[in-house]
Amino acid sequence: MESTPASRSGGPPAPVSPLPAAPAGPWRHAAFAGVVVFLFGEAYDTYWHAKHVSFVVEPPSALWTIHLGIYLGAAVTVVAGVLLLRRGGLRVAGALLLAGGGIELAGFFLDMWKHSQGTSLDLYHDLVWYGFGGVVVGMVRLEAMRRGRPAAAGPLE
Repeated sequence: MESTPASRSGGPPAPVSPLPAAPAGPWRHAAFAGVVVFLFGEAYDTYWHAKHVSFVVEPPSALWTIHLGIYLGAAVTVVAGVLLLRRGGLRVAGALLLAGGGIELAGFFLDMWKHSQGTSLDLYHDLVWYGFGGVVVGMVRLEAMRRGRPAAAGPLE
């Protein structure tokens, strides 16, 4: 057993304090805003498709209008990820947000391209949700590191 000053004196071992919380500030708020805008965009998209059940090819301008909330949410998430990459202790969360948001955007643009041609590919729709999964993991990591819980998130970089 390793000898520490407290154990040598016979007293209880000194408590280990958790690592300080890494301040995320406006980057955290931007990441949450991106998630909220994305989810509202998905809700609007679902509503729109329920009201407009047809197989008419929509022009790209209509697709931009229909999916604007989704695009904005993913774009804000990507920007928040880039900003968090520059923040010590939050780089992993930033990388997850950047990767997840980037996958979302790739899925959206590929899906828009296919829809403008009058076809669809399930993989492109799925990419959006795979990317959102990465964003969720990034948000959990961000919150764990912000609260200074190294046991839940690993040590700070």
